[in-house]
Amino acid sequence: MIRLTVVCSLLSALCALPVSPSHAAQFEAKLTKEVLADGIYLFRAPRSLDRWTATNVVVIVNDRDVTVFDSFTRAGTARMVIAEIRALTDKPVRTLINSHWHMDHWSGNDEFVKAFPGVQIITTAETRRYMTRMGAGFLIDSTRAGLVRSREALDTASKTGKLADGKPLTPEARRQMEQDIADTTRFAEEMSALPRVLPDVAFEEALTFWRGAREFRLFSMTGDATGSAVLYLPVERVLVTGDVLVSPEDGNGPPPWTTNSYAIAPWLESLRRMNAMDISIIVPGQGPAMRDKTYLQLTVDLYSAIIGQVQSALERGIFKGDDVVAAVDVDAIGRKYPGGQVGPDSPFRRLVGGLTRKALQEALDGVVRQD
Repeated sequence: MIRLTVVCSLLSALCALPVSPSHAAQFEAKLTKEVLADGIYLFRAPRSLDRWTATNVVVIVNDRDVTVFDSFTRAGTARMVIAEIRALTDKPVRTLINSHWHMDHWSGNDEFVKAFPGVQIITTAETRRYMTRMGAGFLIDSTRAGLVRSREALDTASKTGKLADGKPLTPEARRQMEQDIADTTRFAEEMSALPRVLPDVAFEEALTFWRGAREFRLFSMTGDATGSAVLYLPVERVLVTGDVLVSPEDGNGPPPWTTNSYAIAPWLESLRRMNAMDISIIVPGQGPAMRDKTYLQLTVDLYSAIIGQVQSALERGIFKGDDVVAAVDVDAIGRKYPGGQVGPDSPFRRLVGGLTRKALQEALDGVVRQD
């Protein structure tokens, strides 16, 4: 028997907040729904709705109840998916799985607890430990810092009549900057007041359970966060990865960010473990569902090549960050991603630069060399 321990998540600090739409437009946005298999649904919230990222929630309707994977960032978005669940079935949500500690994957927990009393929330023991250390202040600190920068930018633009890129501060540009500040302020206040509901079940390496006839397999893996819970449904051959695998909101491009830790080799090992599974559908933490392993295999190839080239550079005596980044060339892999853009200012190059520096730090046992 797997020993269950009492044990919930945050936001990827590397995901910069985009300029948001107006508050009214925000609530005109809707969840998108995709049927993955019999009783299995993917609900996606666009950035304009959940603000931090274009988050995914998977809803699985079982014989007598419902299981949900992740719970969105905002209370309002969580309420929207709860309404969608009630439109699908009158069965209660009895199990909620949190993939990891980043805010956009578990901040909706409180709404599920209120809507479905007695719901059991599951995550890895490592994720729950992270959650207990990271209160609302920690979770939105980067938002507050961004607010300060936005206000300073508006103040400077007002005094000079120019934006940071030298373009004139038009009335429309001013309105957009002021709206973004107002929306971000509202978001920070909302997230500060949001109750943080921790999971009450945790597992270490793996956990298998059944809901009626449906089998659920959970694994602890490393991705954008260590100790991430990945869900595999063996009969349906559906893999739900959380942020162990991510893609852009439209699925057009490489993974949109790197990791919060410097655990790149363990992340590669997790990608390889997933790639070895019998899979028909992959649901990433962000981005559309995938019907084959092409994107996953590309990401395995990318991480493997970066780690290998970083270690090769170190063995040749190259150890400063900028020099190591310059020594890594994985454009051939980048061209195979949807869109295939690998230019100097492309998202792919930024991703590779970040992963290279993390892999360099990992290869040097956490030591950071100044350039």
